[in-house]
Parts: sequence; C-alpha cells; structure tokens
Amino acid sequence: MRSINLKFNKLIKYHLLFVCLIVFLLPKVSSGTNYADNQTDTSITNNNLPSVISDTLDTSLKERKIILKDSSVLVPGEPVTSIQEHPQEKVNSPHNNVNKIVLWLMGDKNVAEYKIRLIDYGNDHLPLFLRKYFMRFVEKTYTYPIIILFLLLISGLILNVTIVLLVMYFTSKTKNHRERYVRIYRNHYEDVLRSFLFGDIDWDLARLKLKRLKVPLNRKILTDVLLVFKENLRGEMDSQIPQIFLKLGLEKDSIKLSKSIFYFRRIEGLKALTNLDPENAKVIISNYLNDSHITVRTEAQVAYVRLHPENPFEFLKTLKKPFTRWTQLSSFYIFRLHQIPVPSFTDYLDSEIPTIRNFGLRMIIFFQQLENAPAIFKLLDSPFEMTRYLSIQAINDLRLYDGKQLIKNIYQGETEKNKIEIIKALKNIGDEADFEFLESIILSDSISLKTEACRSLYYINNLGRERLNVLNQNSDLEIDQFLAHVTNSRN
Repeated sequence: MRSINLKFNKLIKYHLLFVCLIVFLLPKVSSGTNYADNQTDTSITNNNLPSVISDTLDTSLKERKIILKDSSVLVPGEPVTSIQEHPQEKVNSPHNNVNKIVLWLMGDKNVAEYKIRLIDYGNDHLPLFLRKYFMRFVEKTYTYPIIILFLLLISGLILNVTIVLLVMYFTSKTKNHRERYVRIYRNHYEDVLRSFLFGDIDWDLARLKLKRLKVPLNRKILTDVLLVFKENLRGEMDSQIPQIFLKLGLEKDSIKLSKSIFYFRRIEGLKALTNLDPENAKVIISNYLNDSHITVRTEAQVAYVRLHPENPFEFLKTLKKPFTRWTQLSSFYIFRLHQIPVPSFTDYLDSEIPTIRNFGLRMIIFFQQLENAPAIFKLLDSPFEMTRYLSIQAINDLRLYDGKQLIKNIYQGETEKNKIEIIKALKNIGDEADFEFLESIILSDSISLKTEACRSLYYINNLGRERLNVLNQNSDLEIDQFLAHVTNSRN
C-alpha cells in the first residue's frame, strides 16, 4: 500500500515538472504591431471612402511605411540618424503555428511533405466514415503546436497508469478482505461443527453459534466445510454430515447452482448434492448426462456410478456424446474406490458410440469376463482401428483360442500396430500349426514385425526355438541378432 502511494506521488511530481518544462519551451507569440500598421488599419477600417480615394490612400500609406522602414532622414546641421522599427516578433500565421522546434529539426519543406503523405494515406487506406476524423486530426496537428499534442498524449498515458494503479490497489484490497473473511468464518464453522460431531455441544447450541447463515458467501463456506468433513470422516460422523446439510437448508442452494447458466456453478451444485444429498442428486443427475459442456457431463457420469451401485454403468445406454478417456478413468476410480459389484459389460459392446465399445472391451479384459467371447469376435470386423486392437488384445489376454484363426485371417489387412498385437497373441495362444505363419513374417516383413515374430516363435515351445536355429543358418536373415534382442532380459 505504501509503495503504491509513493509511486503515485512520484508520477504527479514528474507530470508537473514536465508541464513546466513544456511551458518554458513553447514558442512565444506577440500579438502587437508597430504604430504605423495600427494607424493604417485604423484609418482604413474607420473611414468609408470611395474606392479610388481608398486605393490612393492605401498606396501612399504603404510607401510611407517603406520609407520609414528602409530610409534614413537627413536634417541639415544634425547628425545622421536612422529611423528604424523597434524589433518585434512576427504574428503567427496558420503555417507558423506548427511548433518551431519541429520546423527547426525537420525543415519547413519536410513538414509540409509529411502532411501531404498523411492525407494521401488517409484517402487510400481508411474507410469513408473514418476519413473525415483523420483529416480533422491532421489539420489540428498542423494548426496547433505539436508539443501540445505530445503533452495531451503524455497526460492521457499518466491518467491511464493512475487508473491502473488505483484499480490494482482496490482489487488487491478487496481480494485480501474477502480471503480474510473466508478464513475467519471457515475456522469458526469448523470449530463449531467439530464440537457438535464429537458430542461437546448439542445441535441447538451449535445452530446458535453458526452465525450469518443468511449470507450467500457464508452458506457457500459452510457447504465447503461439510464437503471436507464428508471426505475425511468415517463411521457415525459420516452419516451425521448429510443431516446437518439438510437441516440448514443448504441443499436448496446446491439445486439452484445446478440450474445455473455457468458450467462451473453447475459442477459445484452437482458435487455438493452427490456427496451430501444423494436422494436429490439421483433425481436430477440424469438431466446432465448429455450436458453441452464436457466437464459437467464428466461430473454427472461419475456421480451416476456412485449413486447407482446396483447398475453403475446403465447410463452408457443413454449417452449421445463420446465417453471420454478421462471420464472412463474417473468412473473406474470411483467404481473401485467404493467397491461396487462388477456388472457384465457385454451389453455395452453393441453401442453405436465407439468410445463406449472400447470401454466395455477394457473392462472385459480387466475383469476377465470370458463369457463375452462371441461379442468380442464380432468386433474384429469393426471399422475403427482402436476397437479392433482392443478385440485382439482381449483374445490374447483372455486366452480365447477360438479366435486365433480369426486374427490370422485379418493380419494382412491390418495396420502395423494391430499386426504387432496379433503376433504377440500368437506367443500365448499359438502352437506348431502357426510356425509357418510366423516364419513367413520373419522372411518378408519389417524389422519390428520380424522381432515380434522371433519372440513369439521362441516362446511358443522348444520346437519353435529349433526352427529359429534352422532359419539362422541363412546368413542373410541375421536371426542371431534378433535372438540376442529377444532373449535379453531387459527387453
């Protein structure tokens, strides 16, 4: 705070100093003329003479001025004296209104040429509705001293800096005040609720000590405190926390938040209801499973898994948008954390959404659901590479020997990633009938495929190792290098 005030005072001092300097450097303008000029102007202005007489008088007056300025008057017997004008400054004309310092630095010709270029630029590049303002700005720039414009611009800059500093100051002050307010009431609410949960005070006394509960910010603080207690406390206290939430009517605030137009507030409301009021959460959670915002959808889908332990993934049948990997991981984490019974994932393999089918395959592999083999075989014909990859992986990990010939049949049309997975599967479900298939890969395919084929052939059985030794006799294949890689424990 003190440093901001010091900076502000310095800015004011520098500003005043700069103004004084500009005033000192501004060109001085004299508005007076000589006596003869005044006489001429007065006589012409105040007399309504005929035009001929006026022209004659004007000519004689001009000659008189020339004689007074340029001639010497000789008087006999007197020393020679010269009658001269007193030195005085010229009157500013529109052309001389431009700052003299700029004219001295750049030259009169350069300044005029630059003005022409500015006007040409405005005519060529600016739209019609801006062109007149630009021309007006250029004319004012050349009519008034340029140093005044610089002064105005610098004053505007100083004003902007001052406003920014004031905004920063009041923003920081407001933020610090809010943080202090939240910290004080959070600690107060934690102490009161802790005393109630541990039996030190009854509910009536605790309700009296929970002050300012009509203030929205205080109700939000209290909800956050209850969420922290719900996450960290277990046993009898765990069941008392939702009761406190309902007694204080905080569920109304959460329901209102869940209907907000802002996604982060909807998430806040769903999270509070899921943890502190599961019954109300069950009623409204289905409305957000296909929400337009991905984060809201994730929160709702994860909450559904927790709130419906009897069938945690039933919502997958109603999804209309992709089931993202992050949501899959979050749902699986909640599923395992709360030890929810494992359902059958066969029904989700028929989904029209590829991400749901892929999730079902991953769950089948993880939970070793062997009864789903026919549905897995059907997915080998999927147009999506990842789905086929997971199907091949399921055949390998579940040791589905009936699928061996199926994956060999699709080998030639697969991507390299899926080809490697097929070769890996043959290491576990292959036999002597697959030697010729693996040897053909060693003789013709890429280095990575040859390496995996050697590995599978080596680990199928001892006959496979003997076949590798026979192939090693062909020096062109360099089988010994592949064997060294395969048998190395680091690989």
